[in-house]
Amino acid sequence: MAQVAVGDEGLAPHRACYMNLLRTSLTTAMASVVSLGAQATFSLVMLRFFGPKDVGEFSVVSQIAFFWITLALAQSPLSLLADVHRPPGLALRMALGASVLRLVVLAPLAWMAVNLAEVSPKPVVFGWVMALGMLQLGWYLAQPFTLRTGSARSIAWVRAAPPVVALVVAGAVGHQWPHLGAAGLLLAAVSGYAVGALWLLPAGRKRAERGVGADLPGASAQADRRSMTLRLTHTAADALTGAAMVMLWQSNHGAAAAGFLAVLLRVFGFVPTLIHVSWAQVLLAQGLDRHVSPLWIGLAGSVGTALLGLACVGAVKLGWLAPSWEGLLPYVIPLVLWQSAACFLAAGSHLPFQKDRASAFSVLAIGFDMCQIVVLCAPMVLALSWEPATHAWWLSGVSAIALIGLSYWLLRPSD
Repeated sequence: MAQVAVGDEGLAPHRACYMNLLRTSLTTAMASVVSLGAQATFSLVMLRFFGPKDVGEFSVVSQIAFFWITLALAQSPLSLLADVHRPPGLALRMALGASVLRLVVLAPLAWMAVNLAEVSPKPVVFGWVMALGMLQLGWYLAQPFTLRTGSARSIAWVRAAPPVVALVVAGAVGHQWPHLGAAGLLLAAVSGYAVGALWLLPAGRKRAERGVGADLPGASAQADRRSMTLRLTHTAADALTGAAMVMLWQSNHGAAAAGFLAVLLRVFGFVPTLIHVSWAQVLLAQGLDRHVSPLWIGLAGSVGTALLGLACVGAVKLGWLAPSWEGLLPYVIPLVLWQSAACFLAAGSHLPFQKDRASAFSVLAIGFDMCQIVVLCAPMVLALSWEPATHAWWLSGVSAIALIGLSYWLLRPSD
């Protein structure tokens, strides 16, 4: 009996750790769903209260800011989570300092983008880009920092509050002062990001001493050991591929086809993104490598993606969408397969940092990006007369095979 009692006492910390993992994962998942819902409603508010010109200018300015801070961050939020051997406060200061420095160095690139864009006056637009960039950078770092140091309530608020605040401000401005146009939308976005960045204030940093993960067994082996050059290259490759995806599809098949691809990627891509945010990032923040096999998480995500695919088909067939959306039907099955494979990679995306494979993974991920660009360019380069559906199957097939290969490589035992 005594041995049983000792065994139970030994299992107690593991049970508590598992319950904490489950609670944090569910909280993060629900907050991410709220965030997505607020962003979708924000789009509806734009269409309801603002004109096409206003929405277009807002989209251009926000996209420039997003590209700027994406390069400046250079995956620092992921490093902040992975480096559990560093105290959270120190890890935050290092990530914030390096990111702000890169933001300053890359400022001329943002200024060039503003000058190339058809928006004016240029100094005012650049001011908006700077405000969006700085505050968005703060929010993107506040999320992993809070995941390491905050309570479940803080984790939920830091993810869900900014999009909700932006939605409320956009609705109020659109209803009361529609003449503000794009400036009203930019004000709403800045307000939301400012709320998110509040979690980086000194009052929030005091929670750093309660950071989890650094004292857990095996946590010291988890780290992001990639060079800054590799992190920047990986970030740039991802950003380039994301931009090329829609641009090259539009060049090959027209604007409507590009719209079908973009919409479905946004809808189906939410599932692997949710898995990465609410599963892999939580494991990294807590310095844990296993409790549930990533295969089960990936399988659950695949089922969810398939259900979303059925919902899209049903929405078109039942007439819930305009008849013009029937053109997306040939894309549904190949993109469901592609994003289902992405769910398995997302479920194991914490493993490169726990198996000391982060550098190799980044190299392979860059190769994956280049493969996608090659497939996207194939009709133009090889003068192939592919229909959009045929091209979608090629792109999805190559992507799914590569993602499954990467997932297998991550899950296999370390050498």
